[in-house]
Amino acid sequence: MDIKLQNITSGLLEEMAKFEKLFKANFSSSDELLNNVLTYTYSLKGKRIRPLLAFLIAKIFGKVTDQTFRSAVIIELLHTASLLHDDVIDNSKLRRNNQTINSLFGDKTAILVGDYLYGKALATISTKEDFILMDVFAKIALQLPRGEIKETDVTTNKDTDLTTYLKVIHYKTASLISAAVECGARSCQNPDMDINELVLLGGSIGMAFQIRDDILDYDESNLAGKGLGNDIREMKITLPFIYYLETLTEKGKSEMLELFFDTNKEDRDVKTIISKVRESGAIERTIKKQKEYSDKAFKIIDNMPLNDYSVDLRALVQYLTIRNQ
Repeated sequence: MDIKLQNITSGLLEEMAKFEKLFKANFSSSDELLNNVLTYTYSLKGKRIRPLLAFLIAKIFGKVTDQTFRSAVIIELLHTASLLHDDVIDNSKLRRNNQTINSLFGDKTAILVGDYLYGKALATISTKEDFILMDVFAKIALQLPRGEIKETDVTTNKDTDLTTYLKVIHYKTASLISAAVECGARSCQNPDMDINELVLLGGSIGMAFQIRDDILDYDESNLAGKGLGNDIREMKITLPFIYYLETLTEKGKSEMLELFFDTNKEDRDVKTIISKVRESGAIERTIKKQKEYSDKAFKIIDNMPLNDYSVDLRALVQYLTIRNQ
C-alpha cells in the first residue's frame, strides 16, 4: 500500500492488519509447486482497495464484524483468482511491474491456481450469515467470466460500441467493487441502510476507477504500473480509443482499426496511436465521462452520516479517480 493511500485509511490499520493475516493464510500449501506459486502470487500485493471499502462502509454505518472480515477475504480471493486468469487470456508478461504467474510457471499452472483460489474463497464461507451473502458471491463468480467472454468477443468482432464497453468494465471491475461495498453494508449489523443506494455507490466507484485506468494507458509520463500502451498492445478497446474513432471518417476508422488489431505492430505504432488519441481530444472526453461516475459516488457519500470514516471514504474515492499509478 503506498504512503498516500495509507494516510487516507490510517483509521483502519487494525482492521487491515487482521485482514492481511486472514488473507495470507490462504497462500500456503504442503505441495511444493503449489506453495511456490501461491507464495509468489501473494507477494504481488495490490492496494487492497476492496477490503478497504468494505471496512469503511461497515465503520460508517455500524461496525466491522467477523462476517465483514470473511467477506472481504472472499472478495479479494475472487479478485486475485480473476487476475491470474486475465493474464493467461491476455498473454500478459507483467503485472505491477512484476512477472506474471503465467510467464513464470506456465498458463496451465496459472489457470489451476486461479481455480484453487476460487475454491479457497468458497471454503472461507463458514456461518449461516455468510450464506446469506451467497447471492453477492455468486453474482461476482458469474460476472467476472462474463466480462472476459464479452471482452474476447469485442476483440474478435472489433466492436467499438460504447454500450458494450461499459458492460465489459461493469462485469470485470465495477462488480467486484460494488460487491465489496455491499458486503461491508450487509455485515455491519445495521438494518436501516439503503442497500441499493450503496450497491450503486460501489458500481459508480468501480466504473470511475476502471475508466481512470484506461486513461493511464495513454499517460505519456508513464507512471502507470501496467505500462504505457499495454491496452493497445493487448488490443483492448477502451474508452479513449472509442472516442478517438468517433472523430475519424469511415476510411480513417477502418485504417486505424487495422493498425490497432495488427498483431505485429511495433512500439512506434503504439506511440502513433497514443499520440493521435491524445491529439483528438478523446482523453478530455474520457475524463468527463469518468467524472460523471465519480460525481454519482460523491453525491451518495454526501448523504451518508458525517464521521471520520465517511471523510476517509470521500478521500479514497478522490484518490482512486485522480491517481497517476
